[in-house]
Amino acid sequence: MQEYYLYFLGLLFVAVFFVSQAFLLPTAGKKIKNKVLARRLKDSQSGLDSESRTLLNEHYMKSLSPFDRKLVRMNFFSNMKKNLELAGLQWSLSQVVIVISIFQVCTIFILIIINYPVYLVLPISFFWWLAMWFYMVKKTATRLSHFEEQFPEALDIMKRMLLVGSPITQAFKEVGEELSDPISREFYNTFNLLNYGYDLRLAIMQMVERNPTVSMFAFSSAVLLQKETGGNLAENLDKVSKVLRGRFKLGRKIKTLSAESKMSAWILILVPFVVFIMLNIINPEFISPLYEDPRGIKLVMAGILGIVIGALWIRKIINFEV
Repeated sequence: MQEYYLYFLGLLFVAVFFVSQAFLLPTAGKKIKNKVLARRLKDSQSGLDSESRTLLNEHYMKSLSPFDRKLVRMNFFSNMKKNLELAGLQWSLSQVVIVISIFQVCTIFILIIINYPVYLVLPISFFWWLAMWFYMVKKTATRLSHFEEQFPEALDIMKRMLLVGSPITQAFKEVGEELSDPISREFYNTFNLLNYGYDLRLAIMQMVERNPTVSMFAFSSAVLLQKETGGNLAENLDKVSKVLRGRFKLGRKIKTLSAESKMSAWILILVPFVVFIMLNIINPEFISPLYEDPRGIKLVMAGILGIVIGALWIRKIINFEV
C-alpha cells in the first residue's frame, strides 16, 4: 500500500508541475525555438562567408572558460549554454552543471536512505535538470518580452542620433547609456565591438543570435539593407518603430481580452485536485482506494494524462500570436 501511495504522490506532483508550466511558459508564437525565426536566422548565417563564420566562432570560444569549451563540444551542453545566454543569466556553463550534479547526487542519496524504490530513484533525480530547463525558458521569455517592450524606444533614440549626424556606433552607445537592461547591455556590448573595429554585420548577427525576436529581425534587416544598398536609415528605423509599437499595443489588448479565459482555464484544471484534497480531509476512507488499489492508480494516470492534454489544448485556444 505504501508503494502505491508513493506512486500516487509522484503522479500528482508531475501533473501539477506540468499543468502549471503549460500556462506559465511562453506561448507557441513566442517560443525561442520558433521555427520561422530559427529558419530566418539560419538563412542569414548561411549568407556569411567562411571567414566571417570563423571569426564569429573564435570570438564566441574566447569568451568561454577552458572547461566550458570542452563542454560545448557536446550538443546537450552547447544548447544549455545558448539557453543560459538567451535567459540573460550571468552563470557559466560549468557552474550550472556542477551545481545541478551536486543536487542530483544529494537527491539520489536521500531517496536511497528513505528506501524509495530503486527503479524510481534515477528518473526522479533528473528533476533538477528538468527544473533548470523550465527556469531558463521562463527567464528567456521574460527577458525577451522586456527586450521587445524597450525596442521601439531604442529605435527612436537611434533615429534622433542619426538625424543630428552621429554615426551608427554612437547611436548604439546612446541606447546603452539611456535605457535599462536587458536592451542597454546588448547595445552597449555591440558599441564596444564596433568601436574596436568589429564588422557591423557580424555584430548585428550576434545580437540576433542572443535576441531571436521579430523586432530584432526587423531591425537587423533595416540596418544591413541600408549598409548594402544605401538609403535613409533614420527613416527606415522610424517606420520599423511605428510598426513595432502597433504590434505591441495589439498584443497587450489581446492579452487583456484573454485574461478571463485563462482564469477560467485555471479553475477548470485545478478543480480535480481541490476536490481530491477536500475529500481526503472530510472522508479519507472514501478516497483512499484511489491510491491504495492498483486499479485506482491506473485511473489516476488516465485522469492526469487527460488533464495535461486538456491544459495544452486550452492553452492553444486562448493564446494568440501577434
